[in-house]
Amino acid sequence: MRKLKKATMVAIGLAASLTSAVALAAPASAETNIRGTESWDTDKLLMTLCTGNTGLHNWFIDTRNGSVVRNNIDADQASLKTPAYVEQFTGYCSYPQSSSWTWAGPQTQISNQVMNCGYRVTQSESITKSITKTSTTTNSVGGSAGVEWNILKDVLSVQATASYEHTWSWSKASTWTQSDSLSVPPRTKAQLNFAPLMRTVRSNPIFHVTHYMWEIGGDYSGKWWVPNTWRGRGYKDIKSYGAYYDAKANVINPDGSPVGTTIALDHPASKADCGF
Repeated sequence: MRKLKKATMVAIGLAASLTSAVALAAPASAETNIRGTESWDTDKLLMTLCTGNTGLHNWFIDTRNGSVVRNNIDADQASLKTPAYVEQFTGYCSYPQSSSWTWAGPQTQISNQVMNCGYRVTQSESITKSITKTSTTTNSVGGSAGVEWNILKDVLSVQATASYEHTWSWSKASTWTQSDSLSVPPRTKAQLNFAPLMRTVRSNPIFHVTHYMWEIGGDYSGKWWVPNTWRGRGYKDIKSYGAYYDAKANVINPDGSPVGTTIALDHPASKADCGF
């Protein structure tokens, strides 16, 4: 490696912007899990760097505790005033799907309650059941300050539909309405509940390093700009296993209705229920 003059470093920065714009559209290469490789919390680091954005950004990192600050000023000029323990890097985030699984969602009431206050005849009624499809996004690190939820939702939607097209409902909450019948025995009140089948799609965000810089001797006389490496360690795409986003939504049928089980629940009707 050799020391680079300021003009050379600025040229590298401009080239990095152009090449990384192309890289954003390319598939992510094999990434390295850095959890446990630093003295500080790398889960928190990844969740700070990758908040839903995919653009190229420049960062300062305090190597004593792993805290980072985004730099929007010219990289070389701003770093001249930083102490020796502060390093600098540029890169961008991607959010590939890392795993997925289904699970049973909680039961919810989907019909009005039907009351049969008679003593002898089973009452059959045609009712309309209303099922709400939902989707949410959560993260593994507490708090949501700075997370670009709308952008992240769209990113995860694109990633998930490649594998789960026509089976996974990722959208704003919507309601699916159907007709059904309910038979209610004498002296009984009944309702329909729905237990949905849900899917979680998890993404461990990846930060792709385009350039990394640190001081030489701490005397500010020169910098090392190293392309495509995290802290000079020979790998450029980093993640931390404990840093992830989970997108949760209904599994759906081909007609768009949510997959699940409709359950008829009935209970004895009291005198108060029937008004006598």
